[in-house]
Amino acid sequence: MSAMPKRPAAMTEAEDRGRLPVALLTGFLGSGKTTLLNALLRDPCLADTAVAINEFGETPLDQDLVAHDDDKTLVMANGCLCCNLAGDFEEAVMRIFSRLQLDTSPIFSRLIVEPSGLADPAPIAQAVLRNPVLSRFLRLESIIATVDAVFGRRHLAEWSESRKQVAMADKIVLTKADLVRPRDLAALEAEVANINPHAPRIYGDTARSKASLVFPARFFDAEAETPSIATWLADFDAHPAERHLLPDGPQAGHDHGATSISIVCGTPLVWREFEDWLRRIRIDWSNQLLRVKGILNLAGCALPVVVQGVHHVLHPAVELDRWPSDDRRSRLVFITEGAASREILVRWEESASRLMTPQFQPNAGPAA
Repeated sequence: MSAMPKRPAAMTEAEDRGRLPVALLTGFLGSGKTTLLNALLRDPCLADTAVAINEFGETPLDQDLVAHDDDKTLVMANGCLCCNLAGDFEEAVMRIFSRLQLDTSPIFSRLIVEPSGLADPAPIAQAVLRNPVLSRFLRLESIIATVDAVFGRRHLAEWSESRKQVAMADKIVLTKADLVRPRDLAALEAEVANINPHAPRIYGDTARSKASLVFPARFFDAEAETPSIATWLADFDAHPAERHLLPDGPQAGHDHGATSISIVCGTPLVWREFEDWLRRIRIDWSNQLLRVKGILNLAGCALPVVVQGVHHVLHPAVELDRWPSDDRRSRLVFITEGAASREILVRWEESASRLMTPQFQPNAGPAA
């Protein structure tokens, strides 16, 4: 009898839930992040939320513009957050947790990080995923990007930071939509969808009305039945033209500097083979691989396993307590730049049969 398949060294969903959820509120300069944040913080759902604000410059201003309790708001004025991450962000987060040790300090249930409009969100996300100090306490829950309807197209055309913020987002908030003509707004939406077809888009006036429209369910409720990643991946069904099921092969979105690649596989994957395949992708294309998220059906595992990463950094796999729906297919999304999308597709096609080949007898039963 063949050996049982290797299982991932995954943390449990309960362990994952025990860490403080973090949301990155990104967006280019002047795109309305602070206005949106102020409106969201008035929602009672965010009453126990800590906020970390990054200022690009020597004199911090944004802290004075955010209407939130002083003991819940931290300002980081040490330049661009993505460039001073190791010291400033870690210090700010440790200050938050030191407050939790005080009897008079409020109990935080979540953290919102508002980087500078010039910040690359990738290093910040990587710190949450990999930093040995931060990853003990934090889990990356979502990335939200604001896009200015007035100047958004110009920013996307001229600034790689703006494109990257949109490409990595789980949800996109279109601000100042009332200030542009409908045809110009439609053109911006098409351009945003071209960069990131999987992220739901919401208008700023709607987003400001209710925090739960912007953030995923688990950001508020640790016992929510639907993990945020399942909600994110559910957008597969809204974009059937963006992918094909195996054996026809996956399909990439349009190339606009950032490309979204969707892969759906109905046959259980072999973890050892898949892990090796993904490791090689991360090593060879670390700079171009902006983000990867997936929910996997693995041979020998009765429950789904979630993976996510930024560039070459992969978060420890998490085994969920239940399947979020009746859909038992493995679903993966890769957000890439440059030629990485084509290479990932080629490598998947070359390796798919090996990744899906069971390495155990059909009647062996699930692994213990």
